[in-house]
Formats: sequence, C-alpha cells, structure tokens
Amino acid sequence: MKKKILKYLAMFGIISIALLACQKESEPLSESSSTTQIVQKAQHVNTDRIRETLREFQGREVRTNFVGRVIGRGDRPIAGAVVTLGGQQQVTDDNGIVTFISVVVNENFAYATATAQGYTNGSRVMVPNYGDNNENTFTIKLFSLENSQTIPSSGGEVAVRTELGGEIIVAFDNGFVDENGNSYSGNVSVTVNHLDPLSEDTANTMPGELYGLDSNYQEVALGSYGMVHVELRGNMGQKLQISNPATILMPIHPNQMASAPSQVPMWSFNEDTGVWFEETVANKDGAYYKAVVNHFSFWNCDAPFPVVNFNATVIDAATSNPVSGLNVTINYNGFSRYAITDTNGNVSGKIPANQTMSITITDHCGTVLYTNPSFGPFSGATSITIPVSLVAVSSINVSGTVLDCSGLPVTNGYVTYSSTGGQFFGTSLVTTGTHSYTAVSCVIPATIVVEGADVGTGQVIGTATVIANPNATANLTACGGLAPEYIRYSINGNPIEYEILNPWANIEQGTYLSMGASSPTANGGTMLIGNAVTLGTYPFDSNPFASGTPSMAIKRLGTPNGINPVASTGIAGSIVFNITSIGPVGTYIDVSFTGNYIDQLGNTNTITGNAHIIRDN
Repeated sequence: MKKKILKYLAMFGIISIALLACQKESEPLSESSSTTQIVQKAQHVNTDRIRETLREFQGREVRTNFVGRVIGRGDRPIAGAVVTLGGQQQVTDDNGIVTFISVVVNENFAYATATAQGYTNGSRVMVPNYGDNNENTFTIKLFSLENSQTIPSSGGEVAVRTELGGEIIVAFDNGFVDENGNSYSGNVSVTVNHLDPLSEDTANTMPGELYGLDSNYQEVALGSYGMVHVELRGNMGQKLQISNPATILMPIHPNQMASAPSQVPMWSFNEDTGVWFEETVANKDGAYYKAVVNHFSFWNCDAPFPVVNFNATVIDAATSNPVSGLNVTINYNGFSRYAITDTNGNVSGKIPANQTMSITITDHCGTVLYTNPSFGPFSGATSITIPVSLVAVSSINVSGTVLDCSGLPVTNGYVTYSSTGGQFFGTSLVTTGTHSYTAVSCVIPATIVVEGADVGTGQVIGTATVIANPNATANLTACGGLAPEYIRYSINGNPIEYEILNPWANIEQGTYLSMGASSPTANGGTMLIGNAVTLGTYPFDSNPFASGTPSMAIKRLGTPNGINPVASTGIAGSIVFNITSIGPVGTYIDVSFTGNYIDQLGNTNTITGNAHIIRDN
C-alpha cells in the first residue's frame, strides 16, 4: 500500500527514453549543483558566451509535459532526488519518479538536472515534443560516491578497472582547492567512473546529450570514444577541484581501436548550460587515449559532427496507432545511438547532419520490426513517421472513458497500465474524459491491470483488469474514495484543489520536517517545511530552520501565482499550522493550515487546507 498512488503516474520513463541521448545512451539535504566558477577561473571557459550562443539554437519557448525517473546502481530508484527542469523543481518519490506538467522549455532544448545526497550530479538534455497532449520522458542515472579511493593533497594516482578489461588511470599533481578557491590540505577522496561508449546504459548515465559547442562556439553532435567522471571530496565531504593539471589515461574500446584516430578532441560537460564544450585534445597512446586536464567534472573523447534536430514517431502500420516501448538504434561511422519509444511512439534528439546512417527498430521480445541500412542523410531539422509491421508479435490497445462521481468527463486525471505481476507498462493523461494506451505484447491475449485517479477531486479509480485480444475497452469511474495520500487546499473560498502525485514526507536529523505532493497541473507542487516535529500549533516562518522557535512554512504552493514565503512571514492573520498526527516511518503525518499569505504577484490571499502523507524516513 505504501506509496501505491505513486504508481499511477509513475513512469513513462520506466519503459521509455524519449531522447536519442547517447552512443551505444522535506526539502532534502542536497549537494551544490556546480563548480563552474572554479572551472572558469582555471580553464577560462566562458559560460556566459556558451549560454548566449545556445540561445541562437534553442528556439522559442514552448509548454509541454515531462515524466522523469532518477535511478542508481542496478537501476534502483533514488527517492528524494531534487530534479530541476524549466525553472520548476520537484522531488522524486519512492519509485524515483518526478512529473512536470505544462512546464516552459525551449522547442529545441530542454535541460533537466538531478541531485541526491550521496550521489554525483546528473542531467539530461532533450529535444521535446510539445503541445497540450504531448508527453516527454527521461531517465537520469547517478553514480554513488561510496566507491572512492583516497590520496593525499600532495598528489597521487588512482586506477579503476573498467568493463572493457583495462584500467582508467588518473594521475594528480600537488594542489587542490575548495569551491571558494581556497587551498586545501588533507586527504582527498577520489571517485572515478568510466562510461563505455558502446553501452546502451551510457545513454542514462552520461550527463546532457551527445551535443556540444566546439572551440569556435559552433554546435555539433558527438561520437564518443569514451568518457570519465571524476569527483573530488575533502575530509568534511566538501567538493574540491585541482589547481594544477592532472593526466587521464582512458582505455579505447576494442571495437573502436582500428578506427580511433591518433588525436581526438576532449570535451568537458558544463553543468550550468547542459552542453559539452571542446577544451583540449587526447592523444592515442597504445590502447589508451591520454589527455592533460585543468579541472574535473565529466570528460569525453569525442569526434564532432554537424548536427540536426531529429524526431521520429513509430506507428503500427495496420492501425496507425503510436507504439511505445520499441528499441530504436541508429548507427553511423562506428558509433551508435539508442532510444526507446515513449507512450506517443516518439524518439527525438540531436543527430549528425549529412550522414548516411542505418536504423533498426526492435520490440522487447527481440523481433526486428524495421530496418533501413541507408537512413538519411538529413541536412536540416527532420520529423518523420515510421510505420512498422507487428508480425511475430501483436499490438494491443486499451482505451475507454473516464468519468467522475457525477458521471461527467474527468479533465484532470490519469490512468496507468501494468501486468498482473506489477510490471509497469505506461500511463495516459486524462484531459477530455478518455484514455488510450497502445503497445507491443509478446503474448496475445494480454491481461492488463488498469488504475488511476481524478486529480481534480482526489478520487481514485478502483483497480480493473481487462483482457486485450488484441484490443480492450475499459470505461472507468474515478469515484473510489480519496487517494491515500494528498495535500488539499482552498484559496479565497474557491473549490478544493488536490495534489496527490509523488507524495513524500521526511523527518531529517530528528528535527527537520518536510513534506510535499504535486498534480498534473500544479506549478511545481506544494511543499511544507518546519523545525517542528511534535503535535501542536506553530506560526509561519519562511526560514524555520534558522529560527530558534518551532515554526513551519509553505515553501512552495502549486497554484499559478505560487507563494512568497518571505513576504508572507509576519503579516496580519498569517498562516497557522497544526500538526495533528506524527509518528514513525510508515505512518501518517497530518498537518492542517489556515490563514493569509502573499503570492508571487504581491496579492494577499486566504488559504485553508491540510496534508495527509505517509512518512518515508
């Protein structure tokens, strides 16, 4: 039962990666996002110019929807990760899922970042599909900081065995600085992670996308010969950088050895802008590439290519329905890119221009559904539809109506589809009282479990099981009682609004309370924080953690105009919180709140509501 409601919208990203990302791709305590300022000082990387150049290529602003998943080792979900996209910030649930509804991004560039305690930072760059009914998915895989080695600040060497059999070696000279540029003396914890350029998993683990700016600030697509991430930490866990050059020896993949050039550009990932930037070169040294670098983050040995934006929609040739969950592989010049079609049958990203490539589409049963050995070349932005014949397997479809307790169409809800064993298949947002899901099944007939909710009322859809042979009709009613976890509120006497997606509640260090939830239309969701963890009544304070008096705050409010916590502190009739239930992990935390607040536009409003969420930790 724990967090069961989270399955409802979780996870277009569990089965789909909408980005052709790669070659062979509470208020939680989190780490700072970047050490770019130190990098700029050391290497003279002009982040402002990178950002200015990107504006030329990113296109106009658009609104669209995203579902993301943050995972770690073994593809296990990371709960409590902070994900930022389009100026909004969300926290992953127990399934590692976040949702962004009607978020503003650029039509050719959407940049999501993820941070989590105990992990390196991660990110993803996408060319989004946009419009009211479009959905984009992404997966970000983070490295754990657990497997580190220690060297003194006077220097040393770290060697890590890779999946290719050889070792990646990083040699450090004397000299380390903290994030403020101050000299550091003491032990240095070094975490080194190598990414196989021909592994499908690299698409999730690498930051951004294989897209960058060369030393002349021209946009390029990249073909990787390997990449490495190095994280440096001091005795107190603080991030460090090198103040003197270090040397990297990176093994060349055996399948690329013959074609690997004697010299290849080296690119560093710029976390502030989301792109790779050409900084230096790597020279071939036997079975390795050797490079000298002046800072550490992600480094990538890459061949550059002219770039175009690409989108493909894969449909069932017999029905014209989009098909999700298909594997798409594009090969060119010894490099490969991988993606999985999302719930709209889409894959998109940045691919090399003017290249004749090959493309292969397979289903999850391993059947080749489509292949074209002469794919392209494309000289400009390209959007195509690829029909596939589902011969050895069949396309299934589950569709129907979704009505509320009054028999009216649901306009703010969702439906999920899974197997009887709990394997998640996909999700359909409900905006006009209907739902539909099309996918490939290895077995016909297929038994599909359907669930969902009406976010506008907080009512859930009772679990239903249908048999797709190959199609099934599931007419649903969202009138099965309130969701088990929610934040709900009424503003200025208007109808109650419910936020029931991604609920989470934490008590950290025994004294810091944070809890939140969101909805498909909530602007970043609602978050409550406080330094009060016992039953009682508490005042509003925008910064309760710095206050000596127990207090709470609504740090974020999922309405279009949001809340200004600082301006709301101390106003007449300000919000008062009442903690009515709080217990161990696995039990409910209940907080009611009522009073006045000031929104981001400077308007004074009155809110009444409550949070009812199961404690995670």
